[in-house]
Amino acid sequence: MKTVQQRPLTWSHRVIAALGSSWLFRVLVGFFVLQAAWLALSGRYPMAFDEDFHVGIIRLYAHHLSPFWSSQPENADRFGAVARDPSYLYHYLMSFPYRLIAVFTSDQTIQVLWLRAINIALFASGLVLFRRLFRRTGAHDGLLNCCFAVFCLLPVMPLLAAQINYDNLLFPLTALSLLLTIRFARILRLQRRLDVRTLFALISLCLLTSLVKYAFLPIFLAISIYVIVYVRRQLSSWRAVVEAIRKDFKLLSRPVRWLLPLLFLLCIGLFLQRDGYNIVRYHTPVPDCSKVLSVEACSEYGPWIRDYNLSTNKTNASRSPVVFTADWFYGMWLRLFFAVDGPASDFDTKGPLLVPAVIGMVYPVLAVTTSIIYGRRLLRRDDANALWLLGFVSCVYVVTLWLDQYRAFLRTGQPVAINGRYLLPVLLPLLLLGALGCRQWLRRPSRRLLFTGIALLGLFWGGGTLTYILRSNDTWYWPSQPVRQANHAVKQVLGPVTPGYKTPTLFLR
Repeated sequence: MKTVQQRPLTWSHRVIAALGSSWLFRVLVGFFVLQAAWLALSGRYPMAFDEDFHVGIIRLYAHHLSPFWSSQPENADRFGAVARDPSYLYHYLMSFPYRLIAVFTSDQTIQVLWLRAINIALFASGLVLFRRLFRRTGAHDGLLNCCFAVFCLLPVMPLLAAQINYDNLLFPLTALSLLLTIRFARILRLQRRLDVRTLFALISLCLLTSLVKYAFLPIFLAISIYVIVYVRRQLSSWRAVVEAIRKDFKLLSRPVRWLLPLLFLLCIGLFLQRDGYNIVRYHTPVPDCSKVLSVEACSEYGPWIRDYNLSTNKTNASRSPVVFTADWFYGMWLRLFFAVDGPASDFDTKGPLLVPAVIGMVYPVLAVTTSIIYGRRLLRRDDANALWLLGFVSCVYVVTLWLDQYRAFLRTGQPVAINGRYLLPVLLPLLLLGALGCRQWLRRPSRRLLFTGIALLGLFWGGGTLTYILRSNDTWYWPSQPVRQANHAVKQVLGPVTPGYKTPTLFLR
C-alpha cells in the first residue's frame, strides 16, 4: 500500500502557524498594557475623554454609601442630573477602590494613577474575554491575533484604556455577555437543554451592564432578540419553553434555587430604579437634564449647555441624512486615529499620522465590501451561530448609534459628539467579520500574509501610542522632567522617519 507523501510546509504556512500561537496573543496584551501605561504616566489629569467628569462622580459616591440619591447631590450640577443618571454603576463600584486609596494618600496625582491602572486592567481583561468569544466562531487563531494586533494599534484604544472612563468596564462586560449568549445557545443546541443558570446569569449581567453605560441597551436588545429567536427555533412551542425552564430549574441544588432568583430580582430592581423609573416618568431611559433639573442648574453641565446653545442659535442648517452620514464617517474615522489633549488646553487636537490614517481609510472599505460579498458563505457554516450573533449585535448597535447622533444633529444643526471610541463595544467583532471577508477574497496564504503585513506595518508606523507621543507637546504631560525627557527621546528617534510628523493638522478640516 502506497503511503501518501506530505508536501513540505511553505514559508507562508510556517508564518501563519506562528501567528496562531497563544504566546503571540499574550505578547499583544502585554504590548497593549505597556502602551496604555505609557500614556497614563505621561498624560496629565484630566485627559480628554471626560476623565474629570468620571472622577468627580466617583468622589461623590465615595462619600455616599448607597448607590441611590433622593435628590440632586450638592455641588453636582456640573455632572448633570446625577440622581437620575442611568449610567452610574461604574462610578459607584470605582468609589470603593478610591476610598481605599484615599485612606493612604490625599495626593490627587497618585489617586488618579492608581485608578488609571485599574482601568487598564479592566480593558486588558476585555481583550482576553473577546479572544475566548472569538474562538467560538471557529476562526483560525492567527486571524484572531491579527485582529487584536490591528485593534491594539488604533491610536484611540490605548488612549482610552489609559483614562478613568466607564467604557473600560463596558468593554469586558460586553464580551462576557456575548460569551454567555453563545454558551446558552450551544448548550441548547447540543444538549437540547434550556440552561436556566446561564440564562439567569446572562439577563442579570445585561441588566447590570446597562447601568454601567446606557449605550449597552441596543446590545441588550439585540441579545434578547437573538435568544428568543434561537430558543423558538430549537423548541416546538412556547409551552415547551416554559416546561424546559421548569425542568432545568428543578435540577439545580436547593441553595442555587434560592440564590439565583434573589440575585435576578436584585438586578431587575436596580434596573427598574433607574431605567424603569426614567421611562415611566420621562418617557426615555436617558432623560434630558432640563427635564430633571432647572435650566440654570443644567447650564453648568458642559455637554448639555453646548447642545442647548447650538439648538437655540441654530440657523438654516442642513437636515440631510446624506450630509450627516458623510460627516459621521469622517468623524468616526478621524477620532480613531487622532491625538487630543484634555480641557486644560481646550482639547487641543492634532491630526492622524499619514500611514495609519491611509490604512484606516483603505482597509475598512475592502473589509466591508468582502464581508458583504462573502457574507452568505460565512453564515452558512456549521459553526456560524457565533458569527450571526456578532453580526446582528454589531448592526443593531451601529444603526442605533447613527440614529442617536442624527437626532442630535437635527436638534443642534451640528454634527456633535461623534467619536470613534463609541464603537468600542463592537469594534473587535467588526474587525473579525471584516477579516473573515478578506480571507475569503484572498485564497492564497502568501497573498493573505502580504495583505496583513501591509496593514500591520502601516498601523505600526505611527499608530498606537506613537500617535499621541509624536503629536503631543509639553503642555499635555504631567509636570515631570522624566516624563518629558522620555517622550522627547521617542520623538527625536522616530519623528523624522514617520510620514506626516511635521504636519500636525493633517486631515483636520
